[in-house]
This record gives sequence, C-alpha cells and structure tokens, in this order.
Amino acid sequence: MTGQTQAPLKEWEPSINERVIDWREPNKFGTVVRCDRYGHFADPYWRASVRWDGGRVEDGIETSALTREDGTQGRR
Repeated sequence: MTGQTQAPLKEWEPSINERVIDWREPNKFGTVVRCDRYGHFADPYWRASVRWDGGRVEDGIETSALTREDGTQGRR
C-alpha cells in the first residue's frame, strides 16, 4: 500500500454504542450494536454487529477488521 499504513490485525472487545470504522474501507463508519465473546478464556475473540451509517446492520464482523474512529484497537 502506498502512502497508507495497514491497521494491526488483533482481536479486541469494542463497547456497545462505540463508533468504529471498517479499516479496509476508511470511509465506512458505524456504531457497535452487539458484541459477543467466543473461544477459550485464555485466547478469546469477539464478533461484533455494527449499524453502518446509512442504516444497514452487519452481523458477525471479526473485530480485527474494525478500528475506532481514532484508528486504535483494544484498551485505551
């Protein structure tokens, strides 16, 4: 990718009503409406449901594909 840095791929738990971006489409903003934890307690991962601006809800998004509006993932 020229002129852009790729977001780190890691699992994280977003909060309900948190604003997020699909890091592959930086102009695609949405709000987390649900987040479920899966996997082993020592190696968890999360899947989020996001209501994208425009009203469409997408379920089961891997959180490694999402970033906050400020570009961060995980704990602040």
